[in-house]
Amino acid sequence: MKKIFSTIIIILFISNYSAQKLPIAQKPKLIKISQIKYKLACGDSEINFKKSDDWYNDKNISSIRAYDFKKSQSINTVKKLYNIKNDILFFKKKKIDSLRVFYRQSEEIDYILYFIKGKATGYVINVNNNPRPSMYSVSYDEEGNTNYNFIEHNVFLSKGNGILKNYYFSDWNGKNQKFSKETLKEEGEVRNNFKFGEWKYYNKEGKIDSTKIYTLKDSVDVRFPHCIFNKKEPCY
Repeated sequence: MKKIFSTIIIILFISNYSAQKLPIAQKPKLIKISQIKYKLACGDSEINFKKSDDWYNDKNISSIRAYDFKKSQSINTVKKLYNIKNDILFFKKKKIDSLRVFYRQSEEIDYILYFIKGKATGYVINVNNNPRPSMYSVSYDEEGNTNYNFIEHNVFLSKGNGILKNYYFSDWNGKNQKFSKETLKEEGEVRNNFKFGEWKYYNKEGKIDSTKIYTLKDSVDVRFPHCIFNKKEPCY
């Protein structure tokens, strides 16, 4: 009887031990994490600008300091490598995809231009003496409209038509949010993005320096960087 009882106790002990026995450790499953792609916001936060380029204005090369020209292209070189046809930018006769361009206009002024599927979507203007991010910008939408944004003024051209007023950049006092008053630089009619009729040009004192009459045959495009390729009055 004692043997039977002892046998039952042993069986119960073994069963209880087996029930409490820790499970065999399994190898952890590897979870594949997709690579994060950082994208730049410029009107469309889903756009990743794959390429960038650096341009500079030849006329200001002697006055520009602390700028690496070895990796940059002069406007004269840009005009040989690039061209714009039907509002599409081409590089060596091939349509570009997405592109961001850093353009050094002068020692005081930089442009950052954006292209999506070959079309310019706009640019921001950084003036060295003014706080950043830039307070000046120009945008082009898919319907062909253009928005000019200054500190005090905004100008809208409906499908490339309207009266364009361009202003001298304000001067910042370097202490608070006070800026000098924006003075008119030029004004005139725009038709299909080209200067048309009488245009007036002003000095910084607000006085008319000169006037000029344009026809559509002159093909003076007011948009940037399109105006770089103007045969008459290229904007550089």
